[in-house]
Amino acid sequence: DDGSANRDVVGPVHKIYANDARFSIILLARNVGKRKAQIAAIRGSSGDLVLNVDSDTILAADVVTKLAAK
Repeated sequence: DDGSANRDVVGPVHKIYANDARFSIILLARNVGKRKAQIAAIRGSSGDLVLNVDSDTILAADVVTKLAAK
């Protein structure tokens, strides 16, 4: 979450993933913008790979597999 004041929209999404150990939800105290939110997410990640995709990007079905193989 980029710290947006629009918690009514993101709240239900947070609830969906709250009990899924594969996901960590990072709530920033204030709106810091997309770039700083992405940096916070990357710093808080624990996986071997990080894939950042814009909301308007459509990925081919095999793109993650191909990227992970590199």
